[in-house]
Amino acid sequence: MEAWVDVDKMHDCPVLATIQVIGGKWKPRILWRLRDGAATFGELRRIVGMSEKVLQENLLALRRDGVISRTPVKGGDIVYVEYRYTDYGLSLVPVLDAMGNWGLAHAAKERDGEPSAARAPRRRA
Repeated sequence: MEAWVDVDKMHDCPVLATIQVIGGKWKPRILWRLRDGAATFGELRRIVGMSEKVLQENLLALRRDGVISRTPVKGGDIVYVEYRYTDYGLSLVPVLDAMGNWGLAHAAKERDGEPSAARAPRRRA
């Protein structure tokens, strides 16, 4: 995924800029977990359930976008790394909360057998 955003695309749909940063299979899961606070690489790997390589790639991408930070922490004789939101990344939490609430409502509709907008016929204006 490229780090730059075409200004014309941003103008047409600024949501694309957000999805470019938080989209994909694993980034939303990482970001959702970090809402609860800092996590080590091992904790993220266990909770999110992906390979080390994929986790490293996703964490690096989120760090490059300035959303999360990587901080070495000394715990006794052991040094480990924690990942957490940056101040800039914290601005995504309300976005993730809104998306999570929408997802829960959508899942409830699907569970209750209500047609989703994707399957329902579209009305013409």
